[in-house]
Amino acid sequence: MINKESMSKRILILTPNPDHPSHHGRWPYVLDAYREALAGIDAEIFDQPWSEPIAEDFDLILPLVAWGYHNAPNSFIGAMTAMGAAERRVFNPPEIVSWNVDKRYLRDLAEAGVRIIPTLFTEGVTDEDVARARADFGQKALVLKPAISAGAKNTLIWEGEALSELKSEVRDVEDKKLAVPVGPAMIQPFMPAIRSEGEWSLIFFVGQFSHAVLKTPKSGDFRSQPDYDAHLRALTPPPEALALAQSAIDFIGRDRLLYARVDMVRAEDGGFCLMELELIEPDLYLTYDLEASMRFKDAVESAMLVCGCSSDHHVH
Repeated sequence: MINKESMSKRILILTPNPDHPSHHGRWPYVLDAYREALAGIDAEIFDQPWSEPIAEDFDLILPLVAWGYHNAPNSFIGAMTAMGAAERRVFNPPEIVSWNVDKRYLRDLAEAGVRIIPTLFTEGVTDEDVARARADFGQKALVLKPAISAGAKNTLIWEGEALSELKSEVRDVEDKKLAVPVGPAMIQPFMPAIRSEGEWSLIFFVGQFSHAVLKTPKSGDFRSQPDYDAHLRALTPPPEALALAQSAIDFIGRDRLLYARVDMVRAEDGGFCLMELELIEPDLYLTYDLEASMRFKDAVESAMLVCGCSSDHHVH
């Protein structure tokens, strides 16, 4: 008889749905980076698209490379729900991952006292919504973004009057990324610090702070992703930034998260506002800190022993 206890563990990393190619196109390299970080761990590493049924047993399933989920959010949530129903050991847990798909989760954080960028949530951006947001926020420059999106897709700064102006300016395929968000969306005041200082990303493993990266957009841009040539560097975060990140992590529950990235920007009063809490497939910026890969590996090893997939949770 085979002694299963003596066999190496099996880890499954979820990858993009091939029917909805990721616009990044670099996920295989990201997967390789995770494999490298987990080298030496007592486990075999497997991968498969999140959209395919899971036919085998795994000790741990990681949604870490499940890019493109925003292209088919209902299917993705359905896949997560099925994994939860089958009592798969998914970490971060399926219900937390599903909650994190729609950026309206920010409303839950705000209601719990976590400071977010002031946000008007709307079912579809209209000129009336824009006028209301400008009145509420006291400024003309607004950020329009879909409630379900990734990689700054369809996110734009809007200072014009009628939204029809923007639609008439769409001339080529590249410009279509700057179209008015369709469907549920968010309107926020543009935060000037995103251009001058940049966006802070604080990384946590099993609820503990690991490292932080400051992402400063290239001149004339506001997008802080590496895809848009932003400048990234590891820095010690300001105490106020760390405190905000910890309040967001505490809202979920530190023992409920294998990994998390907390994105924020400095407000005009010098404090910080949460931009996003990335719990599905964030770039964890392992290469920017010498010990980050080891901390990530340790977190995965601990998760294989005790997965925080209990039924009690704070999100809804």
